[in-house]
Amino acid sequence: MLNPGAKASKESDSGAPVPNPVSGLSFEKVFSNLTIAVLGVFFAIPMLWLVLASVDRRATYALKLPLLTFANFLAALQPENLGALGNSIIMSVIATVVGTVVAFLAAYSFSRHYIPWKGPVLLAILFLSGVPITVLIVPMYEMFSYAGWLSLVPTAILLAVTAMPFQIYLIKNFIDAIPLDLEEAAFIEKAGTLRVLRSVVVPMTMPGLASAAIFGFVNAWGSFLLPVVLISDVDQQTAPERLYGFMSSTSVNYGGIAAYSIIYSLPVVLLYVLMSRHFKAGFVLGGAVR
Repeated sequence: MLNPGAKASKESDSGAPVPNPVSGLSFEKVFSNLTIAVLGVFFAIPMLWLVLASVDRRATYALKLPLLTFANFLAALQPENLGALGNSIIMSVIATVVGTVVAFLAAYSFSRHYIPWKGPVLLAILFLSGVPITVLIVPMYEMFSYAGWLSLVPTAILLAVTAMPFQIYLIKNFIDAIPLDLEEAAFIEKAGTLRVLRSVVVPMTMPGLASAAIFGFVNAWGSFLLPVVLISDVDQQTAPERLYGFMSSTSVNYGGIAAYSIIYSLPVVLLYVLMSRHFKAGFVLGGAVR
């Protein structure tokens, strides 16, 4: 028999009231979910056009059902287009390796060593991460032309420099979270600085290094203006430049652009998949000091 004095709300076996999912709805939750859904649709529509246009025999800028063909991918896989894709991979890998390594060493120095005016210097570094390099494109071209550096590798190193301010700030935050006791214990065991960096600091900052590497790769991978201006050799053209090969003064090959864009995006997706395990592992220091 029900107790008239009992509460109307349902209770679990432990006596705690079971929340009603309907009562948890609010205007803020509904509005935020609708906003996310609308933004998701606006993001998905260009992706859907990219897929459909890549296999459409008569692709246009409109979103429509395709007349299936693989000619667009055959055009995108021409040797000159694949060569440009290879140049982009080389440029981005060089920029990523150089930028991430130098940024890691600089971040460790800022985190562990005394540097006069460290706070203002870090603020200046953070400010530099927001300055577009395109404002310096004319003097940079003059410098590279005078030094004979109008080629792929110097341009890749310059792209590494453009990503370095943000990478330094990002990696430093991860190094700051590492207890000093770990490094001191390694120094007591007579480990050198390089051994401490390799065996203690680097493994514990892998999520930060992975984030910095992805940022550096994407920064170089999507760069268009710097390679166009600073690379004079046609054989060293990068993939963004080759996208313009599908456009002329009288027509635009939308299908070829869509197909080549899909191929162009695959290395970034592959990089994220390879780095994702570092993000899944997280940044866990529990029990490390012990």
